[in-house]
Amino acid sequence: MLKQIKLTQIEQNLWKQIEFKQSSIGINHEAIKALLKHSFELSKSLIQRGAIPDIRLRYFSDPELNIGYKRSRKDIFEKNGTKDEDILRHPHFLQYLRYFVLGPDLPPKTISAFSKAVSDSEPVTSGDTAFFCNLAKQEVRSHGLKRKTAAEEFFKLALEFDLDVYSARMIRDTIMRLKID
Repeated sequence: MLKQIKLTQIEQNLWKQIEFKQSSIGINHEAIKALLKHSFELSKSLIQRGAIPDIRLRYFSDPELNIGYKRSRKDIFEKNGTKDEDILRHPHFLQYLRYFVLGPDLPPKTISAFSKAVSDSEPVTSGDTAFFCNLAKQEVRSHGLKRKTAAEEFFKLALEFDLDVYSARMIRDTIMRLKID
């Protein structure tokens, strides 16, 4: 099962005020400033109380988990001049905050099917990777998911279920090779 973050009442109130699809708030600068203020406060609170699962933090800060790049996602912010707490205030950080709180962005039935497959395979070995790859392909097709987005979300999902980086990457790469979109 995915790790769930239990938000405090204050965090829940902040969460409710964050619009993750920025296009829906248009170019209202005041609304964007308020959104980023709430995002910053929520992010800071989650970090301070250690509420974010380690694998989600690692996804953001470990270069090994940023496939195709030699830097972590955090390193890229810093390379572009955004450092320390300013990262939490950046509009592009919203996608990571969403992931920190909710986990991989996949349909609940997909997550459940993957969870069952991992549970049924325990202890998971490298020989199980082909089955997980096929399951992922089937789920992407049956739900009409976008290939690139689904590949990254399945990568995160595999890591959430403690699959090793090699297996998670194999699942991701299998989806990337699909002829869809």
